[in-house]
Amino acid sequence: MLKNIYTPTSGAIAQERALEIVSNNLANMNTVGFKGDKVTFTLLEPEPFKNYKSPVPPANFKVNFKHLENLHGNDMDYVGVAEVKRDLSQGPAVQTGNKTDLMIEGNGYFAIHTDEGTRYTRAGNLSLSPEGALTTKAGYPVLGEKGAVFLRSGQFEINRSGEIFQDGKLVDRINLFEFKDPSALERVGQNLMFYGGVPEGVSKAKSVSIKQGYIEGSNVNPIKNLTAMITAHRSYEAYQKAVKFFDSVMEKSSNTIGTLRV
Repeated sequence: MLKNIYTPTSGAIAQERALEIVSNNLANMNTVGFKGDKVTFTLLEPEPFKNYKSPVPPANFKVNFKHLENLHGNDMDYVGVAEVKRDLSQGPAVQTGNKTDLMIEGNGYFAIHTDEGTRYTRAGNLSLSPEGALTTKAGYPVLGEKGAVFLRSGQFEINRSGEIFQDGKLVDRINLFEFKDPSALERVGQNLMFYGGVPEGVSKAKSVSIKQGYIEGSNVNPIKNLTAMITAHRSYEAYQKAVKFFDSVMEKSSNTIGTLRV
């Protein structure tokens, strides 16, 4: 009976993780360039022989060992989180008309210089520092082919290839990168990502373009995520009730059935 309580408990833990993912999606539905996450579940199959010794019957005890499988081991099924996968679909284009707002069309990322090293982002709501550097909202400079991108004034044009022109002259080009394994990108705050994969997995982005005067909105669908939140919350409540039920059964087994009556 004790093992029965772990099945609904595993379901509750999985739904709690789902609630965390959905809540984070909804909190960033207005974050520029944000990519939502999706959680999937998996059945954790029982391991009846793990860490358990097989019973040794007497020599004259003739029985098939298959009849004893239910007597030992972890023979319960559980649910777990299979993976948390990022939705890499393109977010909506939002026109702003600002020269420093840039939207990436395709699977590229801006390279950003920070004190901890190079980080990556899809957020193109950029600005110019007093020194003329093209920076993120947190003040980190955007990297181009010549290093940090510096502009002499606010008058500049950026074409779809990322080339920056001032007074009709090419001054730099914004670098865009793509990753062989996007799942190696980890959120580190301030709308930045850290790439923890092998260096060979990073390359210059192909088949991507930059659109000046636009930003990419979050690709989070609020209706789908609100529905997912309600479903996860109700599932969690159902698992919680099941846990309480098994707890009450075990309490009666210990205090009522096990009581000796004279």
